[in-house]
Amino acid sequence: MLKTVATLLLLWPLICYGFVLLSFPAAGSAAVSRHFQLGTAHVYRLESTVLFNESGPRVGKDVGYQVTATLNVGVLWQSPFDPNDKLLQLELSSPQLHIKSRKAPEPEGFVVHTSKLEDLKNLPYLVHWNTGKIEHVFLAEGEDLSMVNLKKGIASLFQFQILDVTQTEKDASGKCQVSYKSLDPHTFLKTKTDCISGKTVPFILHPDKVMGTSVTSKREAKYVLSNDMSVVKSIMASETHNMVVEMWKDAGGSVSARQHLFLTDTDGKVLPIKTSSVEEAVQEIEKNLKTTFTKQILVTEREPPACQEDCPTLHKLVKENHDHLKDENIGTTRSATIFIKLLNVARESKMEDIYKVLKSSKNKDILLQLCDLVGATQTVAAHEAARKFLHLDLESDLDMNERYFWALSLGSHPQQQVIKDVLTLTYKDFPEKLSETLVLTVAALTNRFMKLPGNSQHKVIGEVKMSLVDGLSKCANEECKQKYLRGLKNLGIRDTVPLLLQHALSGTKKTSVTAMKALRSLPPAAWDDDVKTAATRIYYQLGKRFDTSSRTLAADILLESKPSREVLRELLLSLASRADPTYEVQQYVLQRINQISDRDPNFGAQVVSIIREEHKKLNNYHVMGQRGLSTAFMRSFLSSPSGNGSLVAIQEIAGGILKRGLVDVVLETQGTSQEIFTLGLFAGGLSSFVSSDEEPVDSEEPEESATAGMEITALGVQMRPFVFFSGQGELMGHVWSGTGSEKTPAFQTLALLQDHLQYLPLQSGFVAELNLMGVVSFDLSGQIQLSLWNRNAHSLVEKNAGIMIQGVMKVDSSFVRSQVEFTLATEAKLNLVSDIDFYNSVALCLQLRSPDSVIKHNVYKVERIPGSKHRLRKAKYKVMKVPGKTYALNRKSNEMCNVIFKE
Repeated sequence: MLKTVATLLLLWPLICYGFVLLSFPAAGSAAVSRHFQLGTAHVYRLESTVLFNESGPRVGKDVGYQVTATLNVGVLWQSPFDPNDKLLQLELSSPQLHIKSRKAPEPEGFVVHTSKLEDLKNLPYLVHWNTGKIEHVFLAEGEDLSMVNLKKGIASLFQFQILDVTQTEKDASGKCQVSYKSLDPHTFLKTKTDCISGKTVPFILHPDKVMGTSVTSKREAKYVLSNDMSVVKSIMASETHNMVVEMWKDAGGSVSARQHLFLTDTDGKVLPIKTSSVEEAVQEIEKNLKTTFTKQILVTEREPPACQEDCPTLHKLVKENHDHLKDENIGTTRSATIFIKLLNVARESKMEDIYKVLKSSKNKDILLQLCDLVGATQTVAAHEAARKFLHLDLESDLDMNERYFWALSLGSHPQQQVIKDVLTLTYKDFPEKLSETLVLTVAALTNRFMKLPGNSQHKVIGEVKMSLVDGLSKCANEECKQKYLRGLKNLGIRDTVPLLLQHALSGTKKTSVTAMKALRSLPPAAWDDDVKTAATRIYYQLGKRFDTSSRTLAADILLESKPSREVLRELLLSLASRADPTYEVQQYVLQRINQISDRDPNFGAQVVSIIREEHKKLNNYHVMGQRGLSTAFMRSFLSSPSGNGSLVAIQEIAGGILKRGLVDVVLETQGTSQEIFTLGLFAGGLSSFVSSDEEPVDSEEPEESATAGMEITALGVQMRPFVFFSGQGELMGHVWSGTGSEKTPAFQTLALLQDHLQYLPLQSGFVAELNLMGVVSFDLSGQIQLSLWNRNAHSLVEKNAGIMIQGVMKVDSSFVRSQVEFTLATEAKLNLVSDIDFYNSVALCLQLRSPDSVIKHNVYKVERIPGSKHRLRKAKYKVMKVPGKTYALNRKSNEMCNVIFKE
């Protein structure tokens, strides 16, 4: 019996502890009521620290600051109806700013530095505390926003529960999921996740993951209570936020904040106020303090721009950086860097300021680059300025008009008002080229708009879709159909699949090819059984003959849709057929099978298995060594833990001449891929320039008109095709005049890659700004030389890209400003050289080269104190060399190059 009693006595504290922390709410309420006894006052020491650094395992020395103060907490009022409903008075005294200094008593420690913090208006404030929840705070009128935010951050510390629960709470961090976990009878851990508010949701968010920004957060606080659970002895709150580039996670920044509150005195007393409501208590305190309080919630507000009245204007910045935007600097990091600087200001500019820059006579030589800037700004004010400045009905202004709408279509966060305005423009009568650009633009804008959170069912999406569908149904000629089919490709909605299938199966050859391109651009998840059935009909030419480009696109769909073993078997067996005279299609399919096998080991193993089963039909040179010059290959140019980059080249040959060619720059991260830039070349009707006894003659098909051109797709957005020539006469004019023999710019632009802006409230009351932009300055040039006498041709396509990614994490207040900035810069080049010799037999040599380049990764950490000479700057520089390379294509290309360049 005595042993049993002794055991119960030993276990009693644990039993009580379990009852307090794990009981039902009624029991929990009884426990909570012991906190903050009426008339008591306690004194705490506050240390609030904010630090900045680069992200990752290998970080340098950080920058940051610390705010210290004495905090007096008194319990002035308690509801006569509910003992858990209380009013606390908090008084922050002797606030001081501390900065990092070598003079600190410990390495990387802090020393006091004078600042405006000491002079800010600072009166006691009230906290309405009810069962562990902060209902409101009451702050004296006229206090500086920095002081108000600091006080809200301190008040947030006193919002807690002593039960092991998970619930939703609102405080200075926003609306969060909060979990409480007991560590011992007097200690518990508070963890916050999924914090959102009007200020934490990104103001700008890129909808494509590959081009996105990763922001991760960790927030927790450790509470220690007195033995009787009535007094908070200490609170240690900490949080860390990292921002990194999805495709290059070594580039990023980090901000961490800590609040340490520990008890120094418990003997204080205050005179209680006896009223029936909290409102009456507040009025009574206002009389005593002779001040007026404003009732607020714990949500903090971001500080106004640091420059305020002296912010640089867009006009001034453009004037200072005018030369960096000239045509000769396109394709360099210099123009990309300046573009980011201008864009940050343009997004805060009024319509009148943007219009002033556009109409300035001093900016005529950089107007196209300014159109890129205004389009990338993506504000209603910027669009209104562009509409006021541009003359859409003038053919002479076509380049300028298209440059703006191209930039607009590449934006990450289109505005609904802008989409509706562009949709209205598509109904008006403009020059044909601009008319198509407008259709492609409104489709691209809608595609991006519907990917943003909460927009997938928006009314404007249906309006744009119906506009494109109606436009297609009213078309009276092929060119019109091409325009709207390309528009549906940019729109990328699954609902349009039946319409695209109709045109792919029943349209003319040209229409079928364009419809198949639109289907091919959809994600594989959109390729249902109807699409696969149609692709089978087109590839095997069941019922009618299809253009070879339609057939190769159909083969792409069948191969990229995770085909069944039977589908893959039939595709392989088709390579052994001699009933099909277009052997270039068979060569293309073989090349694509090899390409996918290199990328996907499971696919490759299945191919090998089928070949072994059908070795009599397939495992021979007759099949594995197909005729033809068509090629398809993938080569890696970037490999890192964060992501991979590949060059994908596809060349479809017909009659010894390029019919359809693609060079894709593809980025992939965490299973998601994105085509960053696609250069497409097309040609037709050129077989009369090349003769080959081996080539099949299709007597049923009339010779098409000579044509050639280029299609550009940037960030998934297709531009209007650029036609080099149309018709035999125009072609011969180019041949005899030598047009194109000199390197000529074909496409130039300054475009946004990454785009992220977020205001992230810290629990300490400060608001962190997270801003990341990536810009590519792109120059595509080309030349072609054709000799009818020597029967050969040489062409060069040169891509120059200056890429700058800049990320900034900063916290600004009226008394201190700190930030970390990281940049990633490179100038990349890619040259595609083709030589063709058709003197006797046809030989085509392709060479893909990239010269040496470097990647510069810099980190800057800066701290300033307004009104003081103090400026701390820490920099870190890293240079990574990327050796140039000539990409190995395939054996057939090597053989052709040896024939052409034989000694």
